[in-house]
Amino acid sequence: MKLKPWRILGIIAVVIVITALILPGCQTDKPPIKNPDTFIAASIGGPETLDPAAAYDSASGEVLQLVYEPLVYYKGEKTDEYEGILADEWEVSRDGMTYRFHIREGVTFHNGNELTPEDVEYTFERALVQDYVGAPTWMLYEPLLGIGTNSHVGDDLRPLSDLTSTVEVVEDGWVEFYLASPYEPFIQIIAGFWGGIMDKEWCIENGDWDGTQQSYEALNNPAANAWPLDLLTNGTGPFKLDYWDKAVEVSLVRNDNYWREPASFERVLIKDVPEWTTRKLMLQNGDCDWAYVPTLNYLEMEGAEGIKVYEDLPLVQCEGFFFNFDISPDSQFVGSGQLDGNGIPLDFFADIDVRKGFTYCFDWEAYIDDAMMGYGIQPASPVVKGLAYYNPDLDTYYENDMAKAEQHFKAAFGGEVWDKGFTLTLAYNSGNDTRKVACEILADNINSLNPKFNVTAAPQEWTSYGAQMYARILPCFQIGWIPDFFDAHNFIYTWMHEGGYWAYYQSYNNQEATDKVEQAIASIDPDERQALYDELAQIHYDDCPGILLVQPTGNRFFKDWVKGYFFNPADSANYGQLYKMSKEY
Repeated sequence: MKLKPWRILGIIAVVIVITALILPGCQTDKPPIKNPDTFIAASIGGPETLDPAAAYDSASGEVLQLVYEPLVYYKGEKTDEYEGILADEWEVSRDGMTYRFHIREGVTFHNGNELTPEDVEYTFERALVQDYVGAPTWMLYEPLLGIGTNSHVGDDLRPLSDLTSTVEVVEDGWVEFYLASPYEPFIQIIAGFWGGIMDKEWCIENGDWDGTQQSYEALNNPAANAWPLDLLTNGTGPFKLDYWDKAVEVSLVRNDNYWREPASFERVLIKDVPEWTTRKLMLQNGDCDWAYVPTLNYLEMEGAEGIKVYEDLPLVQCEGFFFNFDISPDSQFVGSGQLDGNGIPLDFFADIDVRKGFTYCFDWEAYIDDAMMGYGIQPASPVVKGLAYYNPDLDTYYENDMAKAEQHFKAAFGGEVWDKGFTLTLAYNSGNDTRKVACEILADNINSLNPKFNVTAAPQEWTSYGAQMYARILPCFQIGWIPDFFDAHNFIYTWMHEGGYWAYYQSYNNQEATDKVEQAIASIDPDERQALYDELAQIHYDDCPGILLVQPTGNRFFKDWVKGYFFNPADSANYGQLYKMSKEY
């Protein structure tokens, strides 16, 4: 039944009056927004570097993705669709060997210089030239120059022309990349924060590669954190670096000359707050807008007033323990350095019975239930759920079996491990309580087998933890991996290829595994790739180079005045894309 006009007007009048009476009361239900123009994140570790060609940790990525921009990025919540950022269109040749990008016009860097196609060419050539150890450069070398390549051939530097011939500026604002072979994940690789485009002129002015052979030789793999742009930034992104107070906070300010609409936030503060109780109070009191909440503490946040929780997010990640096959003699975690009860020898984990003894001592059920609060699954392979070629039917799992652990420890080093005992310190990064629990579970179970076994856990600051890992000082390191791109190769290469990121730093080299990794990425047959990845899962199980801990699911915790968050597992920052977010009720 239709209402008569006069009755409609009467109802509108009543609604207006009621609304006027109700709204003031509603407005007082919510506390005022603190720091309305600033987004404050309470995290547990700061950046390692601000150089996009060197950074390969999520804490650095959190900052770099706000300052620098790639050619393309993932579209919304998708991991298989892209939107143009500094490229406004792109093409891929039929044979998959040439990628073309048209560079957007009218974009300026933070210093006012205009973005040019030459900047794009320089950015990628610079990364290949500098080729920092521990950097993401391998992801460029692999498609552009072939798997396993880097800037050296033996002891000699690769010819500069080999590197500069992989990318070039062509006509009408286009830049072309020439691949060594078809490589489907290439567009995902350049979408990462390591693909942030840099200002060629500014880089050279600040002592970076100037395009010459002499500069190439001088700047190829410089000492850690001795890089010209370690502390300097100049991107095209929505925020500019204000200051970086190491182990305290990073401050960014809005780029008001941004080529798109300026961001809602005038400032972003990323604070390093290792203590959970402090982060919790900051979030509850509105002194931060997002806080890192360990899975172990999820229950504490249930029903917390003024907190918005995004639950059960599908994280394409994997945590693991990685055994170091060749520990540095500089390590302070090996006690006496001998198998005499007071330490371990530097090749302790080269013995497969030691590795399997450790692995059978781990209790996944206790870890997932108690530390992860049920938010995780035990993976059967480094190829975890969410990646192409994940196989849910694999049975390559270890289980907690103390009898088998004892059997392997008694066999290790011809019986000497059991007879003499050993002393070992497991390190974890401070503030990460789930990793602390994992270390304690492993240590307690090992120690329960033999009174001569003495394994303890010790926290390390994140910056020193990473440095010690890279220097092979940690006998066994616990770390996670988030995807650079969403193909099985990204994880299996990292875990099992001799040049893979974790395999390299644990000195793990199984030639059969390396060969199969290379065969799998080179294949254009999906069935062949699947079979190879399943075979690699079995090799990882048999060889036991580390302990696959958990693939987590997770929650994100914000103040309820934060709007615009959406989950994409490709984002480096757990708090998402701040450019698209705001604070309001």
